[in-house]
Amino acid sequence: MEMEIFNISDISEIKEENKKRVAALGFFDGIHKAHQKIIGSAVEAAEKGFISAVITLDKSPKEYFGKTSEESLTPTNKKNELLKNLGVDEVYYLEFNEKLQNLSAEEFINNILKKLNVDKVFCGFDYRFGFKGLGTPDLIKDSGIEVIVLEKEKIDQEKISTTVLKEFVRKGEFSKYNEYTGRFYSISGLVVKGRQLGRTINFPTANLELGGKYLLPETNGVYITKIKVNNKIYKSVTNIGYNPTVSDEKNKKFIETHILDFNEDIYGEKIEIYFYEFLRKEQKFESFDHLKEQLKLDKKTCEEKDY
Repeated sequence: MEMEIFNISDISEIKEENKKRVAALGFFDGIHKAHQKIIGSAVEAAEKGFISAVITLDKSPKEYFGKTSEESLTPTNKKNELLKNLGVDEVYYLEFNEKLQNLSAEEFINNILKKLNVDKVFCGFDYRFGFKGLGTPDLIKDSGIEVIVLEKEKIDQEKISTTVLKEFVRKGEFSKYNEYTGRFYSISGLVVKGRQLGRTINFPTANLELGGKYLLPETNGVYITKIKVNNKIYKSVTNIGYNPTVSDEKNKKFIETHILDFNEDIYGEKIEIYFYEFLRKEQKFESFDHLKEQLKLDKKTCEEKDY
C-alpha cells in the first residue's frame, strides 16, 4: 500500500472516517530512535486491521512565531521517505496557522482525532497540543481514546531529542548522530551549474541547491561524505563554505561535492549527500596549485576511509 499524504490547511477539510486508526502524534524532526519507537509502535498496533497514521505539523510553532528560521534535520520530503520506510499508511500535515494556533485542546480531540476515528494514540512523554500547548496525553485518555505514552529514551545518560541531534550536526559529530538515529545525517537537492572552476584543476564538483531548509554544520570546511546519485552510492568529499581561494562572495554558502571515481553529467539530477566526518576547516590558498595539492590530499584521505 502506498503511503497517503494529506496537507490540511483547515481542519474542516478532515472528513469523518469509518475505518479505525492508530495514530502517532508529534513533530518528529530528525526521526531519531525515540521517534522511531513511537511511530513503529503505532504501525505495529495497526496491523490488526487498523490504519496507521502520523498526525503532525507542516512547520514548527517556533518557526511560525518567527523566533527562528528553524532549519530542519528532516524537511518534509525526507520525513516522508523515512515515514514510508517505517511502514506508515497515512500522514496528516496540519498547517500551523492562526486558526490551528487558537484551536483548543478539546477541539483538537473532537475535530481531528475523533473525526479520523482514532482508536489509539502513541506519543512521547512531553507531547503537548492545542492552544498554548495546554493539551496533554491525559486529556486524550479522558476523551475515551486509548493512549500509550513512551517514556524518555536515553543513550549514555543523554536524553534522545531533536535538540541534541541538531547540536551533533552543528558540531559535525556525525557518528553520534548515527548512534541516535540509525543513519548518517544527509541533505538533498538538485545539482546546478556552478562556476565550474573545479574542472580547470581536474577536480569537478557537483553544486547542490538544497531542496529544503536543511540544517548545515556550523564549521565551513571539508567533510568526508558519500553521495547518492541515480540510486548508486559513491565516496565523495564535500566543501561547505564561501570558497575564499576563488571567491570574495560572503553572503552565499556553497555546497560542492567532488565524487570519487565518477565522470558523468548530472546537472539537474537529484542527489543526497551523507556526512561521515569533518576533515578540515576552509582556508584561503595562495594559488590554484596549492589548492589542487590540498584537494589531492583530501581525496586520498577519503579513499582510505572504510565507511
